Amino acid sequence: MRPPILLAAVTLCAGTLLHTAANADVVQGTVTPATAKVIIKDGAGNQVGGELAGGPFQVRLAAGRFTAECQPPSQKKVQIFSLAQPTTVNIDCT
Repeated sequence: MRPPILLAAVTLCAGTLLHTAANADVVQGTVTPATAKVIIKDGAGNQVGGELAGGPFQVRLAAGRFTAECQPPSQKKVQIFSLAQPTTVNIDCT
């Protein structure tokens, strides 16, 4: 009896992961100036992915609202709306 339950659990988890991946899409753009560093945070304030350096970038984000925060000396914040479709956002930290 245990193998069918295990199979059902694995199938459910796999379906959840595929659904999550399907709701993510590419956000691309440019961080300026070239010396800038940016982190992206989700609505709960958790960092998503690694730090972005100055220049072109491309990240995969789930659909939703995010904040790109320029690191010191700049304290600018830019709202990003990932729409489950390719989105372009330029982040100016000057």
